[in-house]
Amino acid sequence: MYKRNVPPMVYYGFLAVLYLFLGALLPASKATQQIYHLSGAEYHLLLFSVQLPLVLFWLPAFFGYIKLNEYASLIKKSPEGPPYQALARGLQWLAWGLAVPSIISLILNTIANSHPGFHAVSLIVGGYISLLFPLIAFNIISNGSHALAQRTKAIVQVNGAKSLLFIFAILGTIFCFATFRHIDLSHAGNSLNPYYLPTWLVVVSLVVPYLYAWFVGLLAAYQMLLLSRHTQGSLYRQAFQYMAAGLTLVIISLGVVECFRSVVPRSGHLSISAILIATYIFELISTGGFILISYGVTRLKKLEEV
Repeated sequence: MYKRNVPPMVYYGFLAVLYLFLGALLPASKATQQIYHLSGAEYHLLLFSVQLPLVLFWLPAFFGYIKLNEYASLIKKSPEGPPYQALARGLQWLAWGLAVPSIISLILNTIANSHPGFHAVSLIVGGYISLLFPLIAFNIISNGSHALAQRTKAIVQVNGAKSLLFIFAILGTIFCFATFRHIDLSHAGNSLNPYYLPTWLVVVSLVVPYLYAWFVGLLAAYQMLLLSRHTQGSLYRQAFQYMAAGLTLVIISLGVVECFRSVVPRSGHLSISAILIATYIFELISTGGFILISYGVTRLKKLEEV
């Protein structure tokens, strides 16, 4: 995704500055100005206050990727090297998936604000880009965790599998309910909904991929937990437990955030509401998950350096 000689934090800084700069430079949304009775300067100040927390939420994700990549490089000659490299690539996709869709959506929505005919296109493209990153990320992470679990010959436990399916069922049910409450299910081809897509296409290209991504992500977290139970040494076990807990928090919180976005589908306009506050809360929980992953990887790295 980027050249190896460029530090990841440079990319984080570039994406953060670009996002904030575009927010200050691009024209204000007339609809938002009318709703909240804002001047141009007040609109951009409000937008900055909304953007800044998101930029700060990106930081632990990039930091977690850096730590995981450092550990993967440290043990690259060992049999566990490739699986950890896969975990690092997956976390890299997650980190970029927090920033890139936000920047692209900001640009597309600004264009749509000036050209209403582009509104549907901007929301559809933004929705698919937001899906692409976690779909790739969780699939790669799952492959890496599966490879590690296979090396320890960890066996899936019934109670653990039930807990996994229970969490997935709750998350999937909430997401489906929030999505389909805006759609006329009596007409599968009807595109007169906030997603601007026929119902069958919403199911096939959005709902199913999101459910798949979350399931393989939760499966990866469970495999990390199994790895902690079948690893010798209490310090190694604790490190894997931190990583498993962090990954679980990231998946659940990002899934809940997407549920919130389904409750109030993307409109392309800045909206200050309880949903936005709730979204920030779960984004903060996701940040805690990335911090746990970083802490677990840091412990592993210290053990290897001893």
